[in-house]
Amino acid sequence: MSAKRLNLIQVFRGLAAVLVVFAHTDLIYNQNLNQDFLFKITTFGGSGVDFFFVLSGFIMFYIHQKDIGHQNKLGIFLFKRFTRVYPLYWIILTSKILSSFIFSDSSHLKEIGIGQFIKAFLLFPQDRQILSSIFLGVSWTLSFEIFFYLMFGLLIWLKPKFSFPIIIAWLSGVFFHFIGVLQLPQENILLQFIFSEYNLEFFLGCLAAYTLLNKRISNGMLFLYVGLFLYTLSAINYYYEIIEVSSVMTFGIACTLLVLGAASLELRKTINVPHFLLFLGNASYSIYLAHGFFINHITKILNQLPFHFFQNILLSSVLGFIITIIAIICGCIVYSYVEKPLLIFFKPKAVTT
Repeated sequence: MSAKRLNLIQVFRGLAAVLVVFAHTDLIYNQNLNQDFLFKITTFGGSGVDFFFVLSGFIMFYIHQKDIGHQNKLGIFLFKRFTRVYPLYWIILTSKILSSFIFSDSSHLKEIGIGQFIKAFLLFPQDRQILSSIFLGVSWTLSFEIFFYLMFGLLIWLKPKFSFPIIIAWLSGVFFHFIGVLQLPQENILLQFIFSEYNLEFFLGCLAAYTLLNKRISNGMLFLYVGLFLYTLSAINYYYEIIEVSSVMTFGIACTLLVLGAASLELRKTINVPHFLLFLGNASYSIYLAHGFFINHITKILNQLPFHFFQNILLSSVLGFIITIIAIICGCIVYSYVEKPLLIFFKPKAVTT
């Protein structure tokens, strides 16, 4: 029997995407206009990435925990995961590169070797500065997603007596690197990637799903309240820079509690969720990939008009909010007319893989 669909988890996916969009509006405002958006109060929205990683770990374990140790399930697992990520990513990335050739100064593209292009299209770990300036800035997070799928695929491919020691050894390396015991050369992008602290957030998501499936949780609201409280504290700390601490320890743990609380509530009773929030969750990947393109170009176009929109701080903030909403709507359009047809196209093939 398939796992119960958890609508609140899907809503969280949409919320995470919206948080990232607002954070990137401030980033693009600084790049294109040399000013802040909404006095930088939305910059904590980068925590949407932490939310995504925890959600990915949760969803993978919640849906595929019965596939662990069953090698015959590996093919369909990898096909579903890879077709979920790569086709739309390739379309958005190609569009970004073509627009740079047509509308922008493309000299910097010609300076990049073919190897960097191959890495970008395969989502192989790269320097984030290159990704932001040449390719898709958010694609560094997709590299972690793909790596997580491969590591989870290892659990499916091998029997637990073989896969568990490998996963435990790897997670131990990640943890020791996180606390500073394991020192790795900063210039080695691949090693830094493999043992990055972000991998702990996927593990936290898996741990939340394991707890949900194996323990009776009767106080889901308590987890939600504590998670929301910690998330709020983390956002305040991020804005005021009170304590320098890793987002894994702040937003990662808070998101884990939010996910565990929401999922436990929904397993016990049906929770009616507004359709537009579910749609936003369904469109979250398209919003996540495409929003930067739209915010960047809309901002540049408005800034070139002879109306000086961005000289007034209040008007600039209002415009930024409107631009952010437009970018989200455009992402939803991309979902409806590009991503959704792709998912429909690949779905029958996943069944026969």
